[in-house]
Amino acid sequence: MDAFSALADASGITLPAMLRQLIDAGRTGYGADIEAWRTDREARTLAAQPVLSCAYDLEWIDAKQAGEFIAKWLNPAFQHGRRFLPFAQTGAGDAYCLTPLANGDIGVALVWHDRGKSRIEAASFAAFVYEILVRSAADFSHLLDDDFSPAEAVQCVAANIEALGVYLPEAMRAGLERVLADALPEPDDEAAKMINDETAQAALALLPEVEDAAFAVVARWECRKQ
Repeated sequence: MDAFSALADASGITLPAMLRQLIDAGRTGYGADIEAWRTDREARTLAAQPVLSCAYDLEWIDAKQAGEFIAKWLNPAFQHGRRFLPFAQTGAGDAYCLTPLANGDIGVALVWHDRGKSRIEAASFAAFVYEILVRSAADFSHLLDDDFSPAEAVQCVAANIEALGVYLPEAMRAGLERVLADALPEPDDEAAKMINDETAQAALALLPEVEDAAFAVVARWECRKQ
């Protein structure tokens, strides 16, 4: 955690308490041996290790990888003064980042590596996690694409809700409890969901609005020219 804290201090971005606690607890890592994790990937995914294993196309990164993102691409000197602290990435190399909002809070942005604009995805790290959990319950088709059965997909989502709910604000915890309480008796295999649309929309209605507009992004390969 010390390395991530140092990176956060250097970036001038306060680590959200929830993210700090997850890092300290080892819930955002793949262990000392990534190959061992890959060998047992299915079981660990179902057990929410790391957390957000139910998310579509999200891979946690460590402080070293985050520092490389900042040095080579997501540096204020390259990005019109905007500060970023990456904590995860997509398979294509887009970066999930903490970034300051206009109101002084710390939001989450998905910064695309090959687009000229990105925007704030969530008003806080907690809201980001909560939305992923609800949307995973409402659509687990990506888990089926990874060869999990519908029952296993439900198990994965439920394991993540259990693992992460304790870190969330009370209103979000209550929202997740309602999601589990209103879960379909059997997963909807055809629609790839464990909750209906009404339950999903009611849960998502708890999220605070994101008011920040889209922001310009300098592509990664362009940063090498500056």
